[in-house]
Amino acid sequence: MSDNSSSRFIRHSACPSCESSDALAVYDDHEHCFSCNYDKQYKEKSEAPSEARSFSPMNEIAFDLTEPHRGLDKRTLDSYGIGFKDGFIVYQYRDRNGQHVAQKIRAIEPGDDGKRLTQWRGSAKEATGFGQHLANPAKHKAIVICEGELDAPSVYQAFGGKVAAISVPNGAQSAGKFVRDHLDEFLKFESVVVCTDNDQPGNAAATQIMDLFEPGKVKRAVLPCKDANDTLQEMGSHVLKEAVEAAREIRPDGIRPASDYAGLVLKPPDRRATDCAFAFWNQKCPFYDNQLIILIAGSGIGKTTFARTLCLHDMERGIKCGWIGLEETAEEAVFRFVGAAAGIQLHARQSYGELNPQQLLDIEQADRFVTGSGMLELFDHFGSLDEESILNRMNYMVRSLACQHIYLDHLTIIGSGLAQDTRHLDSLITKIRSFIAATKCTVFAISHLSRSPGQNFENGDIPELQNIRNSHSIVQLGDTIWALGRKRGTQLTHSHCLKNRMLGRLGYAGSFEFDEGTQRLDHKWVDQASSF
Repeated sequence: MSDNSSSRFIRHSACPSCESSDALAVYDDHEHCFSCNYDKQYKEKSEAPSEARSFSPMNEIAFDLTEPHRGLDKRTLDSYGIGFKDGFIVYQYRDRNGQHVAQKIRAIEPGDDGKRLTQWRGSAKEATGFGQHLANPAKHKAIVICEGELDAPSVYQAFGGKVAAISVPNGAQSAGKFVRDHLDEFLKFESVVVCTDNDQPGNAAATQIMDLFEPGKVKRAVLPCKDANDTLQEMGSHVLKEAVEAAREIRPDGIRPASDYAGLVLKPPDRRATDCAFAFWNQKCPFYDNQLIILIAGSGIGKTTFARTLCLHDMERGIKCGWIGLEETAEEAVFRFVGAAAGIQLHARQSYGELNPQQLLDIEQADRFVTGSGMLELFDHFGSLDEESILNRMNYMVRSLACQHIYLDHLTIIGSGLAQDTRHLDSLITKIRSFIAATKCTVFAISHLSRSPGQNFENGDIPELQNIRNSHSIVQLGDTIWALGRKRGTQLTHSHCLKNRMLGRLGYAGSFEFDEGTQRLDHKWVDQASSF
C-alpha cells in the first residue's frame, strides 16, 4: 500500500477482489482492502465514488473505532457502537431484537452558537435504550439508567461489564416517558439504579423514573460530578463504581407526626368510586380505587362470566381494564368478550352460517369496541405462572398502559397451580395489596374454595369466608368479598357480600339469571325465603 497520509476517508465498501462485504476502505484518492491488500489509486480525486446520501431504511455512516474517547477505551466503544467521522461522534442504536435501526450523529465540538449539531438517521422510533443489547437479566442483577450516550458505557466500563447500563435516547426531558414505555424490559431486573445527571433536569427525570417502580426495587445514585462520564474522567472508574454501589433505596420510613396532616380532612378525600354493572352490588358497595375485590364461588357457577360482565361495563364507561385470564387464551377471551358485547354466543360456534345480517353487524360493531377502543389490554398466557411474572404484568398494565382496573382470573392458579403452599399464596396476596397501595388501582380477583365436609358449593350452598382456599390473607387483605351460589337445575345465581371494608353493608345482594343465547346476566331481587 502506498503512502496516502493526506487522503480523506469516505466509507467502507465491498472489495471487488476478495468479495469481502466491508473490508474495502474508500478514500478520496484511492481504495484499499485490508483483507486481501487489493489497492487502487485514482488518477484524479474526482474518480472516487461519491459518498452515498440516501438511506432507506438506513444507510449507515461508516466509522473507525480506533481511539479512546473521554475516558472510554476502544473495547467499550466497540461494545456500545460508538465511532467518529469528520468531527462527528456517531452512536449506533438498536431495536428490541438487537438490530441496528438508527444512528444518532452529534458534532464533537460546539458551533458558533455554543450548541452541538445533532441529527438522527434511520428509524429513531424503533430504537430502544442505548446499550440495551448488552443488558441481560440472566447475567445482570441490576440495570443502571443513565442520561447521555457516554454515561452508560462509563458505568459499564467501571464495573467491567458486570452491571447493565443503558442511556435514554433523547435526554432528561423524555426519560420518564421512555422508561414508562419500556417498563416491561426494566422489570426483568432485580433492581434498578437511576443515574441521571446531577442537575435540575436530571433530578426531575430521576423523580419521574423512580415513581414507575415499587419501593425497594429502585435506587438513586448521587454522582460527585455532573454526570457519569465526567465522574469517570475527573475522578476515575473506582469513584464512579462506588457512587453507583452507594445508590440509596427510595423507600419511605413510614413514620410521620400527625401535624403533617393538619387540615387534610377539611376537603373531601381524593377517592374515586365507580358504579359497577350490578345495581344491587352498588347499594352494598361500589368499586373504589385502591381496593382489592374478591369473587368466590364453587366450580362451574360462572365466576369468569361475572368478571367479564363487570369488565365490559367498565370499558363502556371509559375505564381502561387489564384482563389476566389464566384459564383461557387471549384468543378465547376475545371471542367471549365480543360475544358478550354483541349479545350473541360466539365462542362455542363452529360457523356463523345461521346468523342473520343484523347479528353479523352486531358482531362487527362489538369487535370494533372490544379490540379497537383502546379500553382493554390482554395477557396472552395459559396455565400456571410464577407470582413475579404476574405482578410485573400488572405493574406494566397500570403504570405504563394506564389501566385503572385489573381483572385477575384466578389467584389460586398462580405459581403452584393448585396453590398447596399457603405461605406462597399469603406472599402473593401481600404483594398485590402493596401494589394496589402504590398505584391506587382497583384489582378484581377470583379465588377458589376449599372442599368442606357437609357443604356442596356446586349445588346451592353459599360460601363463607372460612371456605376460601388455603390462605386467610385473602380474607384479611381483601376490601370487598362477594360470594355466588346456585342450586343445580335452577336458573338463579344468588350473590352475597361477605366483607365490606368501606361501608360495612353485608348480606344478600341480588340474584342473576344467565341467558345463554344473549350472553347477558339479568340482575333481580327475589324473595330469599322461596329461593334458598
